[in-house]
Amino acid sequence: MRKVVLHAPYEMTVVQSEAPTPKANEVRIAVKRIGICGSDPTIYKGLHPYVSYPLVPGHEISGVVDMVGEKVDAKRVGERVTVIPHLTCDECDNCKKEIYNFCEQLRCTGAEADGAMCDYFCIPSKMAIAIPDEMDIDDAALVEPACVAYHGAKRANPTEADTVLVVGAGPIGVFCLQSCFALGVKKVYIADMDAERLEIAKSLGATGVIDCSKESLKEGLERLGADKITVYYDCVGEKGIVLNNILEIAHRGSRIVVIGVLQNGYNIPLLPDFVQHELSLFGTTMYVPTDYREMIDFMSRGLITTKGMISHRFGLDDVPAVLDMIVGRKEKTFKVIIDVND
Repeated sequence: MRKVVLHAPYEMTVVQSEAPTPKANEVRIAVKRIGICGSDPTIYKGLHPYVSYPLVPGHEISGVVDMVGEKVDAKRVGERVTVIPHLTCDECDNCKKEIYNFCEQLRCTGAEADGAMCDYFCIPSKMAIAIPDEMDIDDAALVEPACVAYHGAKRANPTEADTVLVVGAGPIGVFCLQSCFALGVKKVYIADMDAERLEIAKSLGATGVIDCSKESLKEGLERLGADKITVYYDCVGEKGIVLNNILEIAHRGSRIVVIGVLQNGYNIPLLPDFVQHELSLFGTTMYVPTDYREMIDFMSRGLITTKGMISHRFGLDDVPAVLDMIVGRKEKTFKVIIDVND
């Protein structure tokens, strides 16, 4: 089979390898789709703190079960699945409660363990989640990033009574926007510096958009006549600039969720306002199986969609060139899908 190997930063090749055989309690998946995550270019550049080389990347996955290991029901062969890319201890209290993102021994495939940029991929059976016949295989690959956003959206417990502002209209921000609507919120605004991304957000139902290349968050909300924002989502992270901008406008008592990853060396001068204005600040990490089951239901019913989000498609052999293209900013992308085994 083919396997994409990152030997060292910027050194990636497609190699031939024996197809793996599933161990006890594992299934083997004939991979169909792989989404390129925002973390993949970071891994490619050697900037991910938990990665060692060589590594097979890839953690946004869908495919078909084609072989099972011992202790797995043979009826699973032929199932179309999405994948929770987690390897866990299965012994701690969190694992027993299916709170895998809290497992102290957690390893994520595609980062701390080999991922799915290959023709065949083995994973514990419980991490391969069956999808209904009506669900598209593309959507199934994007359940993972959708659940990152959905899990984060739920952290603030938004309701119909809330008015929401999402900052960052990349894939996570757009999934966060849709997740808030799915959770019952009626008004969800979104901000970004990229007009094309804001157009995608508008097409997916955003109440109003703010182009931060032309106006501040405060100016945009005033222009839109937005009601008092009660929940803010930072889907950018990075050095903390967005969080600081949110702190500048956040009303007393409001809630803030940081979904984007804050880098080391962050700069948040207005952090004292978090205390003085009695704000609630939530962190979020990945997702749990309940998020997957709920997201599959939402996508199957069309409440959350990937419509307009997939900007590029490539084959598995193209992956090294694709990562080089993304890192070098040679083309503008939104969500890139790798087609495998078609």
